[in-house]
Amino acid sequence: MVWYFNQKRRNVVKVNLDLCFPQWSEEEKMRISQRHFEIMGQAMLDASILWFGSEARILKLVDLEGWEYYLAAREQQKNVILHVAHSAGLEFGVMVTGSRAPGLGPYKPLKNPIVDRYVYRSRTRFGSEASTREEGFRPMIKALKQGKLLFMLSDEDLGPELSVFANFFAESKATLYSAGRLAKVTNAIVLPMITVFDEKRRKYVAKLLPALKDFPSGDQLADATLLNQSIEQMTMIAPEQYMWTLKLFKTRQDGQRVY
Repeated sequence: MVWYFNQKRRNVVKVNLDLCFPQWSEEEKMRISQRHFEIMGQAMLDASILWFGSEARILKLVDLEGWEYYLAAREQQKNVILHVAHSAGLEFGVMVTGSRAPGLGPYKPLKNPIVDRYVYRSRTRFGSEASTREEGFRPMIKALKQGKLLFMLSDEDLGPELSVFANFFAESKATLYSAGRLAKVTNAIVLPMITVFDEKRRKYVAKLLPALKDFPSGDQLADATLLNQSIEQMTMIAPEQYMWTLKLFKTRQDGQRVY
């Protein structure tokens, strides 16, 4: 039903899938699109658990895999940036990792003040903090130097100012490279992370992957390419659960509009 009535978002998903996967059949892209909206609808309903549920109930609903990569980094006296992929279960992953090691994450105030209050509360319930884009890098650097986790979502298209064009699946994408800059100045490693809903377990699973190698390299394009490659790897764990409703290709080298 969500897929059928939300034509605007449905078109964004179609454009993204067409650009990223020209080799896929129309039937496969349609299947991914429909399942994507089903999963996102479920995640929206489950959000009430993040808002009102106890910590014990939330942790029972989420499994955490790969936490040993974080522990190994801390043993090496390294700070940690979590390179988080936008996915249906994103909020669950941020909360479960934040309950183990409080950190700082990005926050974009929502237009609906009631929903905004609950979303902000869910992200900061168990010791983590949130900063807006307008606050810049200072809160991020401060958090990392204090040994806190930093949650970064580098797969949004935020315009050309802090981006370079790097390959993302079959298309070139304006890609943020700030994770490399932050890692360099704060002695941090970057761990990819995605949270997906596991149908068999009936749970969300937050997956931390091994640290990005040779990162940062000092080359903005190389760093952006590596960040995109890690998003590709995480996306293919469950393609229907990546947040295809984002306007990933809003900024174009040729200036053309695709949405």
